[in-house]
Amino acid sequence: MLIFSRKFKGSGRSPISINHTLLRKEFIIDKYQIAEAKAYGADIILLIAACLTNEEVSELSNYAKTLGLNVLLEVHNEEELKGNLFDTVDAIGVNNRNLKDFSVSLAHSYDLVNKIPDTYIKVSESGISDPQTIRELKSIGYNSFLIGENFMKTTDPGKALLEFVKEI
Repeated sequence: MLIFSRKFKGSGRSPISINHTLLRKEFIIDKYQIAEAKAYGADIILLIAACLTNEEVSELSNYAKTLGLNVLLEVHNEEELKGNLFDTVDAIGVNNRNLKDFSVSLAHSYDLVNKIPDTYIKVSESGISDPQTIRELKSIGYNSFLIGENFMKTTDPGKALLEFVKEI
């Protein structure tokens, strides 16, 4: 994963060589940011339903597709989900973190998993710090997981990631 925004402590530079999918994780609000993501070598962009209208999600996801980018749409509740089920969205991520007070509850993922159509990759985001949680979320239908803070709090994020994956 590649994080671009300074808010997320990214550099905005693309690595020279990497064998992983690159995600532009930022509050994307215009097409320029999507073109920039493509130029930096991103494979997928994040659109956050909480800060976009349904029309903006549609417009931005359509534009991303014209550039050959995949789209991960982040939702926090059923209302955000229902209004944004577009063919130009590849994956739907349920953010377990409340963007207003930053509290975390995995209940968001449990509540929404069966409301996400199976045509989308289902992603559980934030608040995951235990391999057992991954196993539980996989058993109810999640395909992917967006985890960052858990590893970034350690002195060696790469090593922490490898140890975490071994336990899954």
